[in-house]
Amino acid sequence: MRLATIEERIRDLALGFPEAYEDRPWGDFPVYKVGENKVFGWAVTREGSVDVTVKLTQEEREIAHLLPYVRTASHVGRYGWITAAVSDEESLEAALEWLRESYWLKCPTELKAAVEGED
Repeated sequence: MRLATIEERIRDLALGFPEAYEDRPWGDFPVYKVGENKVFGWAVTREGSVDVTVKLTQEEREIAHLLPYVRTASHVGRYGWITAAVSDEESLEAALEWLRESYWLKCPTELKAAVEGED
């Protein structure tokens, strides 16, 4: 799977959420935010993968860590963030689901209903 395709699908989903926007405060990679500067994910393209970092519930993190392409996120892992090295359709589908979860965890209460019904 082409990395450009992975980047595009991640960006399309992230920016499709209500009031979501892209920022680049830490360099040349997209950081996805909602509301008052609330980060819900970012994606860094590396050689061979797009590393997607998102916040998950404790239960979701435990499940995610069973997968070989998931690790605790650098610097923010202690706050519930994981990083997934996305390189194929399976890891992309998981990362997109986790991006939805992360948005839901970080978005203002009035926006939660917009993603609760998505399955």
